[in-house]
Amino acid sequence: MNIKRMAGITGVVLACGILAAVGRSLSKEKKCQVLDEEGTIIAEIIYQDQAVHYDCKEGYEAYADLAYREAAAIMKEREDVELSEAYGKLAEEEMRIRTAFRTDTAEGLLQACKEDKDSVFGGQAMEKAAAVSDTNGHLLACYSQSMAEPFRNYVMYPTYAGSTIKPVSVYGPAIEDHKICWSSLYLDNAYYQITGEDKEKTDWPVNSYPYSNTLWTVQEALQKSNNAIAVKVLKDYGVEKSCKFLQNEFEIGTEEEQKRILEKGEDSVLSNLALGYLEEGVTMQEMMGAYQTFANGGLYTKIHTVTDMETGAGESYYHEESEARQVFGADTAYIMNRMLKTVVEEGGTGRSAAVEGLDICGKTGTSDDFKDNWFIGMTPEYVCAVWYEFRGGMAGNESASVFRKIMENLKHDKEAAYPASENVEKGGYCLKTGLLANEYCKEQKQGYYRKNNNLNKCECNIAR
Repeated sequence: MNIKRMAGITGVVLACGILAAVGRSLSKEKKCQVLDEEGTIIAEIIYQDQAVHYDCKEGYEAYADLAYREAAAIMKEREDVELSEAYGKLAEEEMRIRTAFRTDTAEGLLQACKEDKDSVFGGQAMEKAAAVSDTNGHLLACYSQSMAEPFRNYVMYPTYAGSTIKPVSVYGPAIEDHKICWSSLYLDNAYYQITGEDKEKTDWPVNSYPYSNTLWTVQEALQKSNNAIAVKVLKDYGVEKSCKFLQNEFEIGTEEEQKRILEKGEDSVLSNLALGYLEEGVTMQEMMGAYQTFANGGLYTKIHTVTDMETGAGESYYHEESEARQVFGADTAYIMNRMLKTVVEEGGTGRSAAVEGLDICGKTGTSDDFKDNWFIGMTPEYVCAVWYEFRGGMAGNESASVFRKIMENLKHDKEAAYPASENVEKGGYCLKTGLLANEYCKEQKQGYYRKNNNLNKCECNIAR
């Protein structure tokens, strides 16, 4: 069923706006068109009196909105015009905007998002979104719903990342910088204590389970989403370095954190960077762009929709110019990939994301009181993010289960594989010391390490 939607754009641009129903015919108006990757029209758009009218299939509005905004930004830069003028020119010139949209992927995504009305995501959560990209920056499909703010597109709307930030702000950069390895050991206890107004001291940060006061590997800390160890690894890597890494490599805004470091010191922003409470928030697009690096060997391409544009007269106007940047070394990317795989395995917070026969990696994330609920996951072919807001109390995070349903609905090449690094090898480590195991170590596990990691061999039971 096709529907017509309208969104107003005032000043520079709506605050992520789409989707107010209108009942008017678009057939005689000048309009631009949004096309899928095969060249089939998926949406027609009129811009009139600073309002945008979308004519598309129900569920496709969020993608059409992103493509239209992206095309306007391209025109603004190429022609040095105001953004509001670019919106109008797209329609006036009857621009055809070709995108990476895949209809089969979109249908699989929508089916998963709208089924199971008795679940929190399917029925109770009024604010939610999900998106699927390939591993090279192309957004293939997305979905967004907002009952509180109908003009809001949550694929590009900033919110708190929760623990999904840890791989990109803490563990990935620290491995890249040789500060940690798979089996580096940290004590599971409070980083410090906070004195409240009642003069009572409380431990910080809080885990979702009591502190064990035992040594954990960083792999285990990521798998179980240990907050205390994430904070300690961040401190060892460098708080300001993490700010600059996020901003320079992933275009995730950390200006407020950098200001606060200068004013109050780096401990004042530990929760922002280690636990996902950045002042400016993060968008689903930004997070998917960061996570793709763990699926493709460390390459970053900004997540985008538009691949080509041509005028109504058939003249070529734009062809995508996105170039991948090496953000992580291939060795770091593969080690992180294997660490994130353990999140989806038994004992991990994302185990409900697992699909038999698929090599899935990912990370869960929640903000205080389960307000923001995330899962961002990968296969060798896809990056998929699921988010919803829930204000009904401690319901738990269902995002990993929704991710699983989306993956079950998509087509997969069972022969596809993540790019392995020749500089990474699998080896045993001693559970007691975290060092490379020798034949006498009684308790061992397997991890992934750089071949030139300079990690010492354990000396368990070696006579001196």
